[in-house]
Amino acid sequence: MTKVVFVSFRLKALDGVSTEAEKWIKVFEEWGCEVHRVAGQIPFPDVYDHVIPELNHDDPEIQSFTGAVFCDEPDAQVAGLEFARISESVERGLGAVLDEIGPDIIVVENVFSLPLNIPLSVVLCRYIEERGIPCIAVHHDFYWQNPRFSNCYFEEILASYFPPSLPHIVHVTINEKSREELYERTGVAAKCIRNCFDFNAPRCLDDFNSSLRADLGLKNGEVMFLQPTRAIERKGIGRSIQFVEDFAAASGRPARLVVTGSCEEDYHGEFGRMCRNSAVEVFHVPGWLGRIRNEPGAKSCYDVRDAYACCQMVTFPSSREGFGNPVLESIVHRKLLLVADYPVLEELRKFGFQFLSLEGHAVERAIKLMEYPPLMEEMVDRNFEIGRKHFSLDKLREEVAELVSSVAIPVL
Repeated sequence: MTKVVFVSFRLKALDGVSTEAEKWIKVFEEWGCEVHRVAGQIPFPDVYDHVIPELNHDDPEIQSFTGAVFCDEPDAQVAGLEFARISESVERGLGAVLDEIGPDIIVVENVFSLPLNIPLSVVLCRYIEERGIPCIAVHHDFYWQNPRFSNCYFEEILASYFPPSLPHIVHVTINEKSREELYERTGVAAKCIRNCFDFNAPRCLDDFNSSLRADLGLKNGEVMFLQPTRAIERKGIGRSIQFVEDFAAASGRPARLVVTGSCEEDYHGEFGRMCRNSAVEVFHVPGWLGRIRNEPGAKSCYDVRDAYACCQMVTFPSSREGFGNPVLESIVHRKLLLVADYPVLEELRKFGFQFLSLEGHAVERAIKLMEYPPLMEEMVDRNFEIGRKHFSLDKLREEVAELVSSVAIPVL
């Protein structure tokens, strides 16, 4: 049986990287492969899940090291000693787990893309190189796209490992913009495989989720706007709050904004201020929704798809994304979507999708579409059909099969 190992900072979580990795995992499992997850954080690990805390970029020791090397005046001696010490620990734990599994293919999710855990990236690359294991490196975004990583003490490591160029590593980006940038900056060629979604089973209103709105505290007649993201500045939370305020004022309808993800530590003050000063109520419910219904550890019995089913509209005015899963998730669930013009969105628009843009009288359009359901249904149904044609799981199966055949081992 072919053994496939997925390696990342965290897996089986609610973030976009974890979500997409699970779809790839499902494809490999359908093909009869034995699939293992190896990460620093894996909620409720199964028998083929291997947790190595040093792999998690949120590990306090890793965070401290990363902060020390991305600063204006790093201590070279301390940085070098810490890198060696952490790398030794990561190598010991990761090497033992991978040797025990004996992988035929390693799929690396964003570890060779962002320097969130530099020791892990270096150790993993060296392991793959020394053992000659075929590898698929999936890149959701790159360090040069984020100003946070503009100043690094280990510039040579960034150039060599983000991403590495080895004969048995094939590279995948999730958008064309990143694929082109990668080649222009490094000469590394990649295949673009966009995120895909299950268009055969969109979640609808049903007996199970019929009480979700009430459990959130929404009253009858209140319009539910859903922001299915973390509360961080680039996700445009402030613009979403302003949009919902303007909608409520212009339509005369009470409205609420529901934000599902956690808030970054350095954004708590600003986010709290915006919520307190808002003319509409903002429900911040991190951890309330699970990946699946009745997930252990979630604060409710509902999952994210239930929230999509129950809302009237989704807000996603992000300024920067590797892809932007809420865009396609809104399309799957036939929901109106508010967007801002982040760069990769233009690639999606070229398929023919229609969204409400902050720059295009969005409040007036939202009110009109909600007042005339047939007009809204025509728009969301058209988006759905375009999405099913170009972003279905069948499309993912085809592209991954083609990719695996290029890794030079007939494993499937």
